Amino acid sequence: MGDTLLAEAALWHGRMLDANDATRAAFAAWRCMSADHAEAYARVSAARDAAQTLGEQPALLSLRQQTLARTMLVRKAPRVPSRAMAAAALLLAGAPLAALGIHAWMPQRTEQAGTRTFRTGVGQQADVTLPDGSVVTLDTASRLDVSYSGGERHLHLEGQGFFQLRPSDEPVLISAGGHDFSAGQGQFDLRSDPGQVRAFAAQGQLALTSGDASVTVEPGHLLAAQGSDVLIRPLDNPASITGWRHGLLQFDNLTLADAASELNRYRRRPIRIADNHAAALRVSGAFHTAETPAFVDALTSGFPVRVKQDSSEEVVIASR
Repeated sequence: MGDTLLAEAALWHGRMLDANDATRAAFAAWRCMSADHAEAYARVSAARDAAQTLGEQPALLSLRQQTLARTMLVRKAPRVPSRAMAAAALLLAGAPLAALGIHAWMPQRTEQAGTRTFRTGVGQQADVTLPDGSVVTLDTASRLDVSYSGGERHLHLEGQGFFQLRPSDEPVLISAGGHDFSAGQGQFDLRSDPGQVRAFAAQGQLALTSGDASVTVEPGHLLAAQGSDVLIRPLDNPASITGWRHGLLQFDNLTLADAASELNRYRRRPIRIADNHAAALRVSGAFHTAETPAFVDALTSGFPVRVKQDSSEEVVIASR
């Protein structure tokens, strides 16, 4: 069985963690194409199940999480893993071995009448239950301002949040990244970064409003807005956006520089890419946000890079 097929199976495994009907149908077609596809997926699933079992043994976690992918998938191929094999290793080495952050709201002082503020620290998650029973799950280093008054529901998001909104006579008004949204009942993932905002409608419709104009995001579609530029497209793999709720990040042919930037959102000890050659390397896979040491280990095993510990505050990845 080739390394490329194992890497492909690993990507499918990540996509199925939060799959819609279209993704499930596409996966079924892929697995039925040949017995090798089914066998590759079974091996990836077995390795992930083993990783979850090891997660219950904290004393052995550090050592085993780094070697699991190779012992489960490379036992028949002792040569140095190719880049395709490293993609599969990234998924397995980053299986959910430990829970991410917390699941409790964290109130801060009231900044204006009728407003409450909730925050998460680096690497934390928090579930915020709103006065109407709606729930917002905040991702790492995020802030949510909540203002309910006179039947109006106003939310302001900095960072990332997954909104599970209950029905109401009036829509919820959400501001994020300098843009204003309105939504009724449904499930939506919003993320604001400097100069841009991203919104995914998992269920229900989400409207981006600007003055008298509005643009509607239909279920299964992703909106990306940067300034006045707005792009809406269907999303084949929702887990690539919402996987963080399960402690997973998914990279599909992403540059190492961008992958490190995503990881650093969850790390107090940042990863720094030392040179342009390393930064331009492409990585694929899905892994647990709390297990970045395994990600670094998989990189050094399958890519032409080395790791330097320049200080106690930084991990440096450089070309070799």
